[in-house]
Amino acid sequence: MKYLFFTFLGFAMSFAQSGLEKLGSNPVTYIDSVKVSKPEILRFDSNLITLMTVYDPNEAKDIVGEEGKDGAVYIETRGFSKKRFQRYFKSKSREFSKLLDSKGDDNTFQYILNGKILTNNFEGELAMIDDKVFKKIDIIKQKELSAQYKIKDKDYGIIITSGIPEDSPKK
Repeated sequence: MKYLFFTFLGFAMSFAQSGLEKLGSNPVTYIDSVKVSKPEILRFDSNLITLMTVYDPNEAKDIVGEEGKDGAVYIETRGFSKKRFQRYFKSKSREFSKLLDSKGDDNTFQYILNGKILTNNFEGELAMIDDKVFKKIDIIKQKELSAQYKIKDKDYGIIITSGIPEDSPKK
């Protein structure tokens, strides 16, 4: 069985609560799609984690072959998730693509998902949006952002409408 978790607390705590107890003694682990060793995992800064997916041994063997006989853990960092959702939104909105390219980054953007203002640790949530759940993306300028959402410190509101991803963790 596949388990998916947003990890906002300590890495060890998220592991303890994540279904890893169903894995064998040596699950294969990937961080941002790169296989890592146990010593690398122990040195990894847990504050960078935004999303973790755990695959039981049967699923892991289907994904990574015999190496997954004890299961697999895929970890995504905030930066990796951010690049993933930005690339996806660029493919869905020419306006978003032009705006992001012209600004160079999204520091002046306020993301709003289904009416919820996203403030901290939201990268994994946006990265889970795909063609199965995506509905639309709208961009509003600062004046409208301030009037509608009382947000004055950002120049643009990125309003995303989406269904809930099938693998989304229960919040």
